[in-house]
Amino acid sequence: MTWLPRVAGLFLLAAFSLPLQGAPASRTFISHEKGVFALDWSPDGKLLATASLDGSISLWKTEGLLVRRIQVHPKPALGIAFSPDGELLATASADGTVAVLAPSGQIRLRITGHRTNVLTVAWSPDGKLIASGSEDMTVRVHTRTGSLVTTLTGQMQPVTAVEFSRDGNLLAIAERGTHLLIRETRLWGMKTLVRAHRDVVWDTAVSRDSRFIATGSKDQSLRVWKSSGEPHVTFENLPSEVWTVTFSPDGTHLACGLRSGTTLVYNLASASLVHTLAGHRDGVLGIAWSPDGKYLATASRDATVRIWEGL
Repeated sequence: MTWLPRVAGLFLLAAFSLPLQGAPASRTFISHEKGVFALDWSPDGKLLATASLDGSISLWKTEGLLVRRIQVHPKPALGIAFSPDGELLATASADGTVAVLAPSGQIRLRITGHRTNVLTVAWSPDGKLIASGSEDMTVRVHTRTGSLVTTLTGQMQPVTAVEFSRDGNLLAIAERGTHLLIRETRLWGMKTLVRAHRDVVWDTAVSRDSRFIATGSKDQSLRVWKSSGEPHVTFENLPSEVWTVTFSPDGTHLACGLRSGTTLVYNLASASLVHTLAGHRDGVLGIAWSPDGKYLATASRDATVRIWEGL
């Protein structure tokens, strides 16, 4: 671990440009030299963690204060997730490892075992397990102390995203093929294999009530499935590839980040587009709603993070 210079009390300019009265505003955060690949909020909503292709992570306060920047990996950091208790962060990297560290920056553990790039990482809702997905087409599940629980095979392509359901019963897996895999976590068996899209499935997200699973794809569509694998809502012919997806905490809205740099927000009850958020100069790689639903954070290949409010 190499510490980068900390810029104490750094505030970045807020981009509060309102093209229309009442339109969403955003603040732009900059601390990485390369694209920002993933982000996650702390459970209390006080910190936003970002992971970059430069191998570092940054911790931010909502108003734009850079708390800490840490060089965690020698290669790109591709995934990041807070533990449910907020005491730890897990990061996935192109160096083939998962790092587990405290928000203070102290690395507690490095988990090895994947044969190549680790693209995604997720905590179980009880905080006892960490799931990681890799280009080696496996998902490995470890305890928070690093003991291997199981290695899940059967994926037909590299794993692009993993996420536990909030009730802890399911693990959703997206792959760089056309499928969504839904596994039950009691014995880790396959519950449902869904032919979700016509092209690569880049991301998946599970609603907080565990009833729905969203997928975004290279085929320029956004789909919502029941946890049983049955189709629920489909949004097709989007302007470009869907790279990342997230449900709002109350489950009423679904947001997605596009390769074009635009973020779209949909109302699920009416199946209608309610916001088009423009500002990033390159693709949106990560997206996350704050726990209270007040803010939507987006991470981009343009090396910036934006926090949107007024949605």
